[in-house]
Amino acid sequence: MADAEKILRDTLDVVLDGRGFKPREITVKAIATGGANYTSTLFVVNVSSPDEEDLKLFGKVACVGEAMRARMHADWMYKTERLFYTRLVKVFEDIQEERNIPVEHRFVFPKFYGCNDNYGEETVIMEDLAAAGFEPFDRLKPVDWDYAKVAVENLAKFHALSFAFEKYRPEEFGILTSDMKYEIGNFGDEHDEAMIAVYVNMVENAVGLVKEEYRERARNFALTHNLWETFYKPMGKPVIAHGDYRMSNLLFRTQDDTLQSIAVDYQTVHAGCPAGDLIYFIFLGSDEEFRRQHYEKLVDHYFISLEQALERLGVDLSVYTREKFDSDMKELLPYAVLLGVMVLPVVTVQAEAAPRVDGDADFSSFVMKPNELYAQRFSGIVNDCIRWGAI
Repeated sequence: MADAEKILRDTLDVVLDGRGFKPREITVKAIATGGANYTSTLFVVNVSSPDEEDLKLFGKVACVGEAMRARMHADWMYKTERLFYTRLVKVFEDIQEERNIPVEHRFVFPKFYGCNDNYGEETVIMEDLAAAGFEPFDRLKPVDWDYAKVAVENLAKFHALSFAFEKYRPEEFGILTSDMKYEIGNFGDEHDEAMIAVYVNMVENAVGLVKEEYRERARNFALTHNLWETFYKPMGKPVIAHGDYRMSNLLFRTQDDTLQSIAVDYQTVHAGCPAGDLIYFIFLGSDEEFRRQHYEKLVDHYFISLEQALERLGVDLSVYTREKFDSDMKELLPYAVLLGVMVLPVVTVQAEAAPRVDGDADFSSFVMKPNELYAQRFSGIVNDCIRWGAI
């Protein structure tokens, strides 16, 4: 039995004992992520017990090795996910219940069963959404309008809940968000020469793919800015942001002829800006052609959906005006180039070339040889940012 499976089974025993689910029979099956997940080994679990309906569960067990834990701020990611499921989900669900939000308009969270917070054994157990009919979108394909529309509606509901949290529980919100800083990858503060060298290498790999007349502008922006100066910080009133809202972290199903989405992977939740999540989603999930056709319409649809969600929650629309939203989008738009340098390689990597994070793997493995898909998508980001005057 692999160590990760043993950790999962031990955690399941504690969780299921606590729920009185016994006697029981447990079957566990490891599943491949195809390059969509790096921090955890994933499992599907079936639990059967006499006179009980089978439990269809999903388990995530930490897999980041010692060499990468500090680099990836893995302790923070695992702690953040536990905080989200053990505390924030209840707050958000209580607010939706108190405000009598209709079921069809609620933000839906995966059902959480329990966790293990032991160092190196961090585990989260939740419902198996695949058993409920949810499926991933092909992460190597650009999003289309129908899926993008539903995804940003969902994102707007999430942000609206944060504004409602601040309104109805201001003291708790203030204490919580004051310590919810985004921590991954901020090597600039550490003066880590090795990390800086890796980043410069990533920049050079990326800018070598764009039109020659655009290279210097893209290079200059990438080498004189970093994502942690502005992108992951609040711009005025903070909201609880997802931090990794991309197609790989969304699942979809069609029910009663209606496309539905549900977000997963809350390891990077932080006090940030709504526009950051939206830009992250658009530029890591779409291509240049999609943005030519739908960018403005999608941005408008997000904001309309946000206003509708705020109204349902009884939150005054002045909490985040269109003027403020447009200003935030304009200020954060150039950082799409840095997302293209640092995150897009992971989004577009083929499964067989996905970097390792376990064992003795180190950060240099994230300098991946650009593939054709990456070249196309990164060039599109730079083309858009220059055409729109962002850089």
